[in-house]
Amino acid sequence: MARFYRRDGTALPPQLVFDALHHSPFTLFQVELLAKRFQIAAAPLEGLLFLNVDPDAFMQPVSDERRHPMLALFESPQRLVVEIIENSSVQEAHLSQRLAEILKAHGVRLALDDIGSPESMLSLTLLGGVDYFKFDRSWLARRGDPAGMRLLKALLGYARELGKQCVLEGVETEQDLELARELEVDLVQGFLFRERFRLVRA
Repeated sequence: MARFYRRDGTALPPQLVFDALHHSPFTLFQVELLAKRFQIAAAPLEGLLFLNVDPDAFMQPVSDERRHPMLALFESPQRLVVEIIENSSVQEAHLSQRLAEILKAHGVRLALDDIGSPESMLSLTLLGGVDYFKFDRSWLARRGDPAGMRLLKALLGYARELGKQCVLEGVETEQDLELARELEVDLVQGFLFRERFRLVRA
């Protein structure tokens, strides 16, 4: 996950940076490309590597997708999983779908990020085309909501029927981990495992 800092060392909210970058599409692409190069170079050499990709950034130089600079980075599909951000508008959902089609055509495994986030919409077409379902941390706050839990269990059942892997995000406590076990999700992520995090500065 990318983090940004001012010259004096104080942190900048990542969303503030990316919102500003969206006003300069080519700059957004350059920053995203540099970030992906750095993240891949700094990543552990073993295990799955999940990388977020902003559809707006990826779709900038697609006149010849075979020579797309980011595709050259994704040459190890056996360990790489590209996370597609589920966006909040119909136009952006179409962009995410096009990104998924391009990456799948090049053998890249895909995850749909933040499923169930209050800020996103759910594209069923996109959901059916990815290899991993990543469930937003907000599901953990719904553990006392029977309707919410029924919906989550239905989505998990759908994933199992299709042979998809499921990830629960935002696991911060042992209670969160116990719920993940009860739901039989395949993978979890969150600050409960902060001692295993690798912090690398560019």
